[in-house]
Formats: sequence, structure tokens, C-alpha cells
Amino acid sequence: MTQSSAKRTGRLAAVSLTALLTASCASQAQRPITEAGNGQPFATAQPVGEAAAAENGTAYGSYLAGLYANGQRDLGAAADFMSQALDADPDNPRLLHNTFMLMAGEGNMDRARALAERLLASNPSHGPARVLVTVEALRAGNYENAEELLRKLPAQGLAALVRPMLSAWAQVGRGNTQAALDRLKALEPIEGFGALRQAHIALINDLAGDTEAAARAFDAIGTERAAQSLRLAWLLGNFHARNGDLDAARALYQAYMARNPDSAVMEIALDRLNAGETPAPLIANAREGAAEALFNLSGLLNQEGASDLALVYDRMALRLRPDFPIGHILLGEVLSAQNRLEAAVEVYRQVPTDSPYHYIAQLRVADGLNALGRKDQAIDILEAQAEAHPERFEPLYRLGNLYRADEEFAQADKAYARALDRIPTLESRHWTVLYFRGIALERTDQWAAAERHFKQALELQPEQPYVMNYLAYSWVEQQQNLDRAQEMLRRAVELRPEDGYIVDSLGWVYYRLGKYDQAVDRLERAVELRPADPTINDHLGDAYWKVGRKQEARFQWQRALTLEPDAEQVPTIEAKLENGLKAGDNG
Repeated sequence: MTQSSAKRTGRLAAVSLTALLTASCASQAQRPITEAGNGQPFATAQPVGEAAAAENGTAYGSYLAGLYANGQRDLGAAADFMSQALDADPDNPRLLHNTFMLMAGEGNMDRARALAERLLASNPSHGPARVLVTVEALRAGNYENAEELLRKLPAQGLAALVRPMLSAWAQVGRGNTQAALDRLKALEPIEGFGALRQAHIALINDLAGDTEAAARAFDAIGTERAAQSLRLAWLLGNFHARNGDLDAARALYQAYMARNPDSAVMEIALDRLNAGETPAPLIANAREGAAEALFNLSGLLNQEGASDLALVYDRMALRLRPDFPIGHILLGEVLSAQNRLEAAVEVYRQVPTDSPYHYIAQLRVADGLNALGRKDQAIDILEAQAEAHPERFEPLYRLGNLYRADEEFAQADKAYARALDRIPTLESRHWTVLYFRGIALERTDQWAAAERHFKQALELQPEQPYVMNYLAYSWVEQQQNLDRAQEMLRRAVELRPEDGYIVDSLGWVYYRLGKYDQAVDRLERAVELRPADPTINDHLGDAYWKVGRKQEARFQWQRALTLEPDAEQVPTIEAKLENGLKAGDNG
């Protein structure tokens, strides 16, 4: 099989939160650190250190360095540089805001707390700063002070959610269950937050020992709605399991699994339930309840793309509850999405070994280490997880992907084979294991086995365009099953009309069938979609030659040579430039 064939592989309340975030942006207090506080993007804001710069060039340099580091998503360095600039210009409100948000986002909460108090002295309605000092009061068990602090939050924007939720848990801390429930009534008018409000009503009643009221609140969410969210399903299932309704817990977990069949976390919860384990309550006190609220809000912010603010809220949740595995998982996800892989790896490593989240956290550690170029460490972790969880195929599947990405196809084949051995019944969701193993087999010259795996993948996912493309293109290269390949590739192009590789494959089967005009049409389109691919340009050159456009053919072949084709393609293309195609040469 040619090298070119390998390239076929290339081939809960959102609306309401958006409204609240939009409203919140009217206030500097609620702006994420991607904004400078005056509505301008952080990096293009008017330099705030000008006065200081006139007196201290180093401070201005620190400010500029902070802007640059923030733009590069090196928030740790950005926090340090902004802090230096702030030392030189301590009364500058914008520097104070930016430095506070960076420190909080980095988890430097002691420093952030000191900055929050300075911010609130000049701007009492600064939302994140007031939430942080409230968190500190909750940590200290000073619930009355926490309530007092929350009263000074504005009534609009994100604060409209934060205030009632944290206030409710402050009342729990004071032993006032009914007052806590009353605080949550402020959420009733907010469209789209019914499930979240009911969840906290249930948690507060559950903690107070009113099981019936908790059950009513959880029931108000409903199994179907709860099954749409891992956290809601986990909270509700935990309640049912602790109260002896194992069937209800099982039904909920299974409903979630039906939606998310690859959820290792929920599968572990289901296994523990079936093993007769009675779980501990997920919320044991007011601090943990407040942490839950901040975690919930962080998750929503992250869904809305406000990752910097999500980072700050999740850091505050972990400030209240350092042993909060799902909080670490969310933090790792945010950091990974910001391409801060080293920091994400360290966060995932903090998930304890007895947590249901430990397994998935370890897989993510491996992903992060591999992306950081520490492949051997990633392999060690995946092998360790494969040994610790002999019933699970994912570590070996990821191991195969790791080897395949580095074109170590023999190793990839072995890993995928081990993964497949662990899947008792292949389901639709397993098609990628077969597909990727097929690629590994094809690249190690085991075509018969590769073809069998591609066909099996198509039995699980009929008309999967990437599998159809790889299989059909392989047939075309081998000049077999051309009519079937043509049919398959026409369908693949219908499904993925903007995929240059798939369009090229269709053009190439036309070429092999002698349909040169159709081949030119499709291959010109493929070059439009993938102009820098040497194989596609080479194919177009061949098609041009066959229709008599020989000057254009030579141009395409010359262009293919400039695009760094595989070494084995070079002599062939050079020969075509020298001698053209022979009459019987059909690729």
C-alpha cells in the first residue's frame, strides 16, 4: 500500500446564562480577565501604567510583559508581571482588577484575597472579589459575615445566581434550613435554572434530614433531565442509593449510560452499586454545599466559553473544598482547553486513587504527558491503568492511538488487538477501534486482516465516510473492486463534501475507471480543498495529462514536488516530468 493512503486518516441553562453574562459585562466587577475592565480586549486596552512608566520604565515593561504573557495564555507569568506593575502603580483600578483575576485564576488565593479587599475598598460591587471574601468567611465558618458580604453584591448579572446560592448555604451553616430554602426562591424567575435550583433544594433538605422533601425536589428534576448531566445524575443516584432505592439509582445511572456509553465514571458508580456498596453523602456540610454551587456555576461558565471566569469560580470551589475530585476534573478541562497542559496534568494528578474519577484523570494525565512530548511516561500510565482495570479497553485504545500518531504501526496493531480482546460485544461506538486497527494492519502490509476490520467497522457504522474512504481508496490503489469503490466514494463525498481527501479519492477512482473528464472535475475540487497535499496535486497532474492538458499536468507535478511528497513518490513524479505518461499508464 502506498504512503499516500496513510494520509486518508487525516481525513443546563445556556440561554439564560448567556443573558446573565451579557448583563454582567456591563459591570467591570463581572468581567473575565480577557477584558481590561473598560470593554476593550485585555491586550489592546489603553496602557494603564503610563504614569508609572514615566517614573519607572521597569514597571511599564512588567505591564507590557504581563499583556504579552496573558495573550500567550501563560497566566502564571502574566500574574507575576501584573503584580510587579501593580507594585509600582498601586492605586490603578484596572491593574488591580487584572492582577486580582489572574491571581485567583492561578489559585494563588491568599494573594488574591488581599487584592480583593483592596478592590472592594474602591468598588464594593466587584463581583468576583466579593465572592472570594465571602468564600473566606465560609471557610472560617463565619456564616453571618458571609451573608452580610453577599448583601452587597449587585442584583443583576452573574451575581443574581451567586448571591442566592451562596446565601442559602450560609444559612445552612447557621442552622436555618427554612431561611436557606427561602433564599433559593430568588432563582425561580430565572429561566433555565430550575434543575439547578431543585438540586440545591434537595441537597439542603437532605442535609437537614428531611428525606421526603429532598426526594420531592429531586423528583421535580426527573430522571430524564438528570440523566443529561453527569453531576445531576450522580447527585440524584447517590441520594436514591443511600436511601435504599437501588432500582431508582440503577435506572438513573443506566439512563445516563444510554446517553453516554463511554462514561467510565458512571460505569464505576454502577459497578459499586451492583456490588452493594452504600455511598457516602456527596454534600456533608455548608462549606461543601457552597463549593457545589460554585462548581455548578463554573461548569456553566465554561460551557458558555467564559473559561477565565470559570477558572476563577472553580478555584474558589476548591478553596472551600480541596478534596473535590470533580472540581479538579473541571479545572483540568479548563486548563487543557487553554492549552496549559503542564498545569492540567498536575491538577489531574491530585484526584485521589479511591475516587471514581481517578481512572479518567489518569487517562487524561497520559494524554497530557504525550502532548508534552513525554511519551514514555504516558505509555507507563496507560499500561498501569490497563493492568489495574482489566475489564476496560480504553487505556489500550489510547495506547494504540499514541503509537499510530507516531507511525509505529506494529506497536499500534498490538495495542488495538489487546483492546479488542477486552470488548465482549462490539457495539456501534466501537467502530473507531476497528477502523484504527485496520489502518495499523494496512500499514504493516496485512491487507486481508485490514480489509476485514474495515468491513466490520462498516457493519457497526454503515456509511461511515472515513471508513468508506479508507477502504475504497485502498481498493483503488490495488485496482480491485473499482465499481464498488466508486459507489462507496460517491456516498462518502455526499456525506463529507468539504473533505479534500475524500473528494480526491472519488477523483482517483474516476481516473482508474478511465473517466478522465470526471476525474479532472473532482481532482480540481480536491486541490481547492487541500492545496498543499502533494498526492492530490500529483493525481490532478495525471488527470490533466490524460485529457491532453499536458502543460498544466507538468505544472501540477512540479508543484507536487515542492510540497515535500514521501520519498518513494519523488522518482515517479520526476519521471513523469521527464517523460510524461505512457498511453497505457493508468496510475
